[in-house]
Amino acid sequence: MIAAAVLLNSLIAQGSPTNFKALPTFEGRFFKTQSGYVCEWPGSALGFATKSSELTIRFNASSKDDRWQVEIDGKPVSVLKLKPGSHEYTIQLSGKALHQIRLVRRSEAFCGPTEFISSSAEKAGQRRNRHIEIIGDSISAGYGVDGKAKEEPYSFDTANAYMTYGQIAARQLGSSCTTIAWSGKKMWPDNSIPEIYDYVLPSQKRHVWQAQSGPTPQAVLINLATNDFGSGVPDKAGWTSGYKVFVSKIRKQYPKAMIYLATGSMMSDNWPPKEKHLTTVKGYLDSIVADLKDTRVKRIDFAVQLESDGIGSSWHPNVVTQTKMAQVLETALRKDLGWR
Repeated sequence: MIAAAVLLNSLIAQGSPTNFKALPTFEGRFFKTQSGYVCEWPGSALGFATKSSELTIRFNASSKDDRWQVEIDGKPVSVLKLKPGSHEYTIQLSGKALHQIRLVRRSEAFCGPTEFISSSAEKAGQRRNRHIEIIGDSISAGYGVDGKAKEEPYSFDTANAYMTYGQIAARQLGSSCTTIAWSGKKMWPDNSIPEIYDYVLPSQKRHVWQAQSGPTPQAVLINLATNDFGSGVPDKAGWTSGYKVFVSKIRKQYPKAMIYLATGSMMSDNWPPKEKHLTTVKGYLDSIVADLKDTRVKRIDFAVQLESDGIGSSWHPNVVTQTKMAQVLETALRKDLGWR
């Protein structure tokens, strides 16, 4: 197994990769290297089109825990479990029709970077004119989505960014989706997403992302609070001030985007007893919206997950809950952006 740092050191030099029949479409944050393109955030995706009976792809992975969802013509069919180092993988296809293939990173950024080196595809995959960005923690990153019980510990096999609410809503609306999420992260004051938001490779805080180099999202959703309230109610003045600074940064970056401030599915007024965390965070977010005086910033609420729907690993939302959350986001985007 090669360490992430070793792979990163081998990718320092930028160049113009020439080993492609056709470049794929890229969703999420990628950095051009001397031999390919590297990414790390969950939900990063590559799109290909081919009439061949198979598609071969070469990845250089930094971890044995790196998982990629294979989607063929809009349907998830299998999972690629990458091996550390540079290896070629083959995806079997049927018929002579032009197939659309997407590969979506299921794994979180802490699994280390993945370099895409080459493919046999003749064409890039379909490009989407709509784009959303999701900023969050474990809920948005796909922690435990495929887990069968709340008692299950974390597993790289049950982590599944492909089936998170942002990615599901994006597919339903014909949009691409950039996911900037990391389990356990907060909004403020430490161990925060704002500290790593700017990077293509957040595990090493390397390669600053240039917003103008990618598609501009029409909507950005921030889903950060669950971990902030994990050890008690954070100071209102400090937390809301930190949140407003971050929203202002997003607004400067994306002047016309709808910005949603979300309450998460793992917070409630029932736990911890008598502390009313969900009501409190809603009040905090409402004060942020009021202070910003921006008509394109609003609160959005995801319902508290139900045990009757099943619970994923370590009490995280499973596919049922993530799908319900996707429906809430989809409804908001249809209403606020006029998407059909």
